[in-house]
Amino acid sequence: MGGSGGGSTTASKNVITSIMNFLPDNRPITSLHIVEDYEKCPKNFTPISRTYDQDADADLWRETNYLFGRQTTRYLCLSKTEGLPEYVVETLKVIAEKIAPPKEFSLLSRTADSDQKAWRKRQIAYKLSKRGTVTHAVTDIILCSKLKIAPDGFKLAGDINGILICYKTGAIPARLPPPVPGLTPAQTNGGGGSEVEKALNRLNLNNGSRNPKQPLPPVPNAEEHDYEEIQQSYQINSPLRPAPRPPASHSTSSGHSIGTLGTYTDVEGVPFVINPLLKSNKQNELSTLPQLSDFALKKDLDYDFQLERQTLCAMKSSASKNPFFK
Repeated sequence: MGGSGGGSTTASKNVITSIMNFLPDNRPITSLHIVEDYEKCPKNFTPISRTYDQDADADLWRETNYLFGRQTTRYLCLSKTEGLPEYVVETLKVIAEKIAPPKEFSLLSRTADSDQKAWRKRQIAYKLSKRGTVTHAVTDIILCSKLKIAPDGFKLAGDINGILICYKTGAIPARLPPPVPGLTPAQTNGGGGSEVEKALNRLNLNNGSRNPKQPLPPVPNAEEHDYEEIQQSYQINSPLRPAPRPPASHSTSSGHSIGTLGTYTDVEGVPFVINPLLKSNKQNELSTLPQLSDFALKKDLDYDFQLERQTLCAMKSSASKNPFFK
């Protein structure tokens, strides 16, 4: 039973994936790139490597270097997830290579994979707009190698070296605003409980358990607070009578008090005296030390540091200052 259930789940996921791949992706394009090798397209970008009308190579450079036997290529890549957050590509234009782009338009000047010059003779300029400021954005781009006009549903941006650049626009899906904090379900839904809460209360969310799930707790009223908010204008009244006096504290032997209440410690009343064993009858014990002559001092304390000189001999250099070398 477990194996058959897992197989049916996998089959359902495959069917959903096939349907999603078949349906057109109407999300707005958020970023564009130009690459020299379409197999090195950046992550989360899709290269346009074939033309729409003839399924031919969609190279936009279209020039072969016969002298060195190397072909230079340029491919357009698009993404619907990367780029500046909350920005979409509103429109496209094809302009000459050495002409400044129109106001608020951006250019692709270098290839993303090899950092080479992106265009030859003509180039693509695109306009980024923030979501919420526009209602339509570019949802698809195709390249045509034989057609002279844009196909149905597409707009013509221009041609680059004989390749037509066409794009499609679509409405940007509206995003519901986040709920306003503090509003009750009656205020957000126009009266009554939340439809989602009602649906969840009717469902058994305990994975087949016979005990139905308890209803969701009601949302507290916006006027109810666990903690009262104190306004700046709120004034605290002074007490009607003065505070009581603290009790008199008994002074310790040190003469300092460590609290407001009277305390008693174990050292109170114990006199501070030195142990008699530590007392010495000799007032000056230094006089009993033996006298050393200069000859004895030189004989016992003279040291020539010969061992240190031999040890540090290998460390001598002009950069280091060794105290054992002069």
